[in-house]
Amino acid sequence: MKKKYPFGGKKLDFHINIKKKSFTNPHDKTSIDVLKNINIQIKSKEFVCIVGPSGCGKTTLMNIIGGLIDVEDQKFNKEKRDLKFNGDFGYVFQTSRLLPWLTVKENIELVCEDNDEYIERIEFLLSEFDLHEFKNYYPKSISGGMRRKVSLARALIKKPQILLMDEPFVSLDQPTAESLYSVLINYYEKNPITIILITHNLKEAILLGDRIIFFSKRPASVVYDHKIKAKIEGLSIDNTEIQNEYDQLQKKFPSLLKGLV
Repeated sequence: MKKKYPFGGKKLDFHINIKKKSFTNPHDKTSIDVLKNINIQIKSKEFVCIVGPSGCGKTTLMNIIGGLIDVEDQKFNKEKRDLKFNGDFGYVFQTSRLLPWLTVKENIELVCEDNDEYIERIEFLLSEFDLHEFKNYYPKSISGGMRRKVSLARALIKKPQILLMDEPFVSLDQPTAESLYSVLINYYEKNPITIILITHNLKEAILLGDRIIFFSKRPASVVYDHKIKAKIEGLSIDNTEIQNEYDQLQKKFPSLLKGLV
């Protein structure tokens, strides 16, 4: 049975309203509320970052948006059309999720039903992400940062209209993370799409996003919706404008990163 992904608006603006999402423990039948009263509007081609305490439900929301899990009590805006997860959505997870027995190129080809149709596109992304000379290498033979590049290329190979990113830069050192910021933003500027990024790094969110949605502790709800003001040159975390906006947010809401305002 084909899943349906309700999504509305001519420019792919969308509005998701979730009254509640719970998970039930199959062993003792206890229920845990993960999301509560989520009401979010995301504009077409907007870069939105979601920040909140660990375990609050950010990934659950991402999986609902991407159609990976269902939610019982949800409403989307009235103008609906169905999107295919493998075509209209791209997903970059916390780990690269590359198959170790496939080469770099084969891992990207994996999501393409007809590889012949994507030959030029694969070659383009390999070159764009500086992976071409490593296309016949296996994941264990390349660095962690390069594996993340392959994961990003695989998510973008089918030209998705919405890119979902669940902490894709976590555990990377700063130079490696910043090199990946450059890869992502260079692509985004040439091919504007809607991006939703989960991160625990507030400075990263200020650097990359147009807007930050802050979540509370579980069950998560939106506690603050912040439009980023900083005008930033370059893609380095060590930036005065980023630090100033970070300090202003911390001063105004000292417990914001703990899910409180």
